[in-house]
Amino acid sequence: MKYKKQNDKNQDNKSIQDIKITKSLVDKIYSTNTGSEIFYKRNYCDELIYTEGVMDFQKKLNTYWVIDLIISYLPTVIKTSIKEDDGFFVVEIRVDKKNSGVFEIFREGFKNGKYDEHICVVRQRLNKVDLIPYNYKFYLIMTNLKPVQYTLLLPSEY
Repeated sequence: MKYKKQNDKNQDNKSIQDIKITKSLVDKIYSTNTGSEIFYKRNYCDELIYTEGVMDFQKKLNTYWVIDLIISYLPTVIKTSIKEDDGFFVVEIRVDKKNSGVFEIFREGFKNGKYDEHICVVRQRLNKVDLIPYNYKFYLIMTNLKPVQYTLLLPSEY
């Protein structure tokens, strides 16, 4: 496996005005990334690596903040993984027509003896994001226990 460290700052120095985000562009990112030979990680976080598809998502949509947001909630995800013996999570960013939305990390499993497809681990309201209305989805999978490491990927890369 090859790893590349990503700088902590926006590499392309593009503003949202420089990028025309359309539904077809987002759909293309999700449909054309089907695997990864190179994995990336931030200099300050060894616990999270991510795929070429996630890097493509960041670059084309200028959304480097998404990785930072996920990293900020990794301690909660790690605690949940250990407590629930579960290493598979879904990350969603749902953006509405007012460019506000919700960031959520959830898992499926048993809750109070009943199976539940949507057990919320983290939920944060997002005010004015630079994305078009869409339901953005990623998978966050524990890929190493000692030391703990998760891989973030697009559903098409699973």
